[in-house]
Amino acid sequence: MALLRITRHRALEKGCVAFLAPLVAALLGMVVFASTASEAPKSAMAVPEYDSAGALLRPRAFYTWVFVGTSIGLNYSENGRPQAGPGTFHNIYTQPEAYHEYLRTGKFPEKTMFVMPLYKPAQKVSINKQGYFEGDLTDLDASVKDHEHFPEGWAYFNFSSGEGKLVDKAKAFPKAMCYSCHSEHAAHDNVFTQFYPVLRDREKAK
Repeated sequence: MALLRITRHRALEKGCVAFLAPLVAALLGMVVFASTASEAPKSAMAVPEYDSAGALLRPRAFYTWVFVGTSIGLNYSENGRPQAGPGTFHNIYTQPEAYHEYLRTGKFPEKTMFVMPLYKPAQKVSINKQGYFEGDLTDLDASVKDHEHFPEGWAYFNFSSGEGKLVDKAKAFPKAMCYSCHSEHAAHDNVFTQFYPVLRDREKAK
């Protein structure tokens, strides 16, 4: 009988070990995962990059940024050139970090970028019978807040080659061409937030 009890006791021990082993392994896995997750570096905000001569390198991954607004045929001159259809589509993107910082504080942080691809209007393609949609990309503009590189803080760039193609880098426009207009007419911090709903309606967006 004693031998039988010992055999049963050892079987129970083996059963407990077999039952507890997967549980312990799972718990250890959770601890390791939590430790790794807490130590994972946070993604850094994309920042403007320049070549050795100070030209801004064309931003590439901006389509994954926050889309803050669009306009169609927007022009600052009453005597501007006639535009086809409703005019060019202007889409505006900014870094997610810059967007959330603006919502939180009402200020755009250093290294903020706004990128504006331009598309010509298109119609009557495929099943489209009325209205317009974005056709071919025709141009790309960008603005940068970077006091380290520009005394006024903000600078403005165009990446068009003039032949319907984009260039890889661009020099900032002279202050009188863009900065002065933005400084005088922009609703907030040299940015035309009056034209971009998610920036204009900051309190609602929060």
